[in-house]
Amino acid sequence: MFICKKKIPNLALKLKKGLEETGRLVRYHELKKITRKNPSVILTGHHCKDYTESIFLHLTRGGGKKSFYTLPPFDGERFLPLVFLEDQELKDLYEYVATHMRIFEDESNSDPIYKRNRIRMELLPILEREKWNFHKTYWNFHDRTQLNIQFDGLASPNQTISPKMFRIPHETWMSLTLPAKKELIDFHLKLMGMYPLYKSGFENFHLQSEGERAFLENKNCYLYKSKFGDLFIIDKKSSAFKKAISYREGNQLTIEWNQNQFRIKDPEERYSLGSWHHGQKIQIRSGNKEISECMRENGIPFFLRTFIPILYFENEPIQILFSLFSKNEKNYPKRIYLER
Repeated sequence: MFICKKKIPNLALKLKKGLEETGRLVRYHELKKITRKNPSVILTGHHCKDYTESIFLHLTRGGGKKSFYTLPPFDGERFLPLVFLEDQELKDLYEYVATHMRIFEDESNSDPIYKRNRIRMELLPILEREKWNFHKTYWNFHDRTQLNIQFDGLASPNQTISPKMFRIPHETWMSLTLPAKKELIDFHLKLMGMYPLYKSGFENFHLQSEGERAFLENKNCYLYKSKFGDLFIIDKKSSAFKKAISYREGNQLTIEWNQNQFRIKDPEERYSLGSWHHGQKIQIRSGNKEISECMRENGIPFFLRTFIPILYFENEPIQILFSLFSKNEKNYPKRIYLER
């Protein structure tokens, strides 16, 4: 058994959030720490009535279409087994548990000061009288065929590790029909152990792709495409989101990032690892060039640019190590120009 005590009122003041939200954040934070130590998934008791509460809660706060896709049956970390029960089955289960077990109710659940409680106590009874089908409503906006429970654990010898990043050529993207584009994205997401995109999310991303830049973020990954650039599908757990490291072995400097390595002879220890900063320039044959422009020309997604390792010489950037992002990429500039 694991017991954790936190001073929620103090944390709520510090985070500038309500008690209920702070408690939820702390609860899941501690649960995630457990799952990292012991490979597992988190099971919660959310059911279809909770989903209806959440819909109206989000809508009263100005939520849009995404409000209807909240509480998926499995989001890569949390699994909701009770959403598979029909309304009557859920009621029977609750009555059985109440008869044979002691239920500890959080006293805040009946406090009308919280909007969620008012929705539960005042709105849901009206919906029940009007024969609202909570189970059917939930599955109108979720797809059980997408359910694929996986979690990060120690890989067995026969277990394949899902890729964390895909780069789809611009030419391939442009040659496909609209349905084929979604199938292409969904296929790669499946290879990464993720759900297909919701239709509304895909349509929004495709509409953006007709402009200068398209960007989509969900709980598990990022999708990015510049106007004439390749399409990137990147897992949020990709090693590309970790800082590069460097170390020395003899007269050689080694830089590691994104599971790739770069080595350079450095007997005088004049080279070092660095990263991009706003307004920074790099020396090329014809003069100096904005590093941000180099990143754009190579199609590097904006949210990854600060992670791209840069080789420095005596505290000046001299080469962008694009080869660590992808082995097919060439470092820029190809030749290193040093001011002596």
